[in-house]
Amino acid sequence: MAIKELAGFKIVVAGGDERETVLALELAKQEAKVWLYGFSRDNKYLLENLSFGLPPRADVIILPLSGLDEDGNFRAADGQKKINLGLLETLFFPGVLLICGHISRRQQDYLNAKGVKLLAAGSIEELAVLNAIPTAEGALAFAINNSPLTLCGSSVLVAGFGRCAKPLARLLKAFGARVTVAARKRKDLALARTLGYRTAEFTDLQINSDKFDFIFNTVPAPVINGKVLQNTHENSLIIDLASSPGGTDFTAAKKLGLKAFLLPGIPGKTAPVTAGKILAEVYVHYIALFMKGGSADETCR
Repeated sequence: MAIKELAGFKIVVAGGDERETVLALELAKQEAKVWLYGFSRDNKYLLENLSFGLPPRADVIILPLSGLDEDGNFRAADGQKKINLGLLETLFFPGVLLICGHISRRQQDYLNAKGVKLLAAGSIEELAVLNAIPTAEGALAFAINNSPLTLCGSSVLVAGFGRCAKPLARLLKAFGARVTVAARKRKDLALARTLGYRTAEFTDLQINSDKFDFIFNTVPAPVINGKVLQNTHENSLIIDLASSPGGTDFTAAKKLGLKAFLLPGIPGKTAPVTAGKILAEVYVHYIALFMKGGSADETCR
């Protein structure tokens, strides 16, 4: 990360979780002037060189990586309330850069009409790859703390074989689990086989789901559906890591008495310092690029 690359920039960090707090501190180290909105003043990570509230103007507005819902709401840092995008309207001057994980088309149109430039952080490949490690470690920590079984010697299903699933499967195998990877693409199944994993197609899961002690889903599509869950044994632990609403039929799981959990934002819960520093590393690059007159890649509109 370049030293003092953001000196003099006015940046608002609005909402999020502890990783956004760490992000704010890292931005301040770059000598940016940072305001926090939707944060508690007694947060254990905060330092005196951060301001609270909203400035008259800002160069950059950073919203949570978890993104906005359809009504333009995002979570405050204390997790107890939501903040609406409209509360930041006084900052929406032409040319201001807004960074957000996920944002609906309606909200994009609203911001575009005001001349706000958007950086969709959820589409940055670099960020997704770096976040995969704290996500995988957090998922394993949750599994260990919520199952009477050890991962070592257990039969584990990893649904999907993308950016998050690959390090997850690797860590599970290192723990001594018997890992089966389910994927749609034949090339992903072939790669999984070469790495020493068992493989299955999604259609196989309706018959074979009773074999797994743990099921980790990373696919944002309904792959762990009612038919799969009907054969899942009652002591299995299902952990869904896909973006909300996940790929598990949670209604069916509840009716069947299965333990199924959707775990959004794991890095911010289990490794906020690492996750926040990852955000800072990536965001500083794109902010500096944008402010120098360049385009923040294809994710910036």
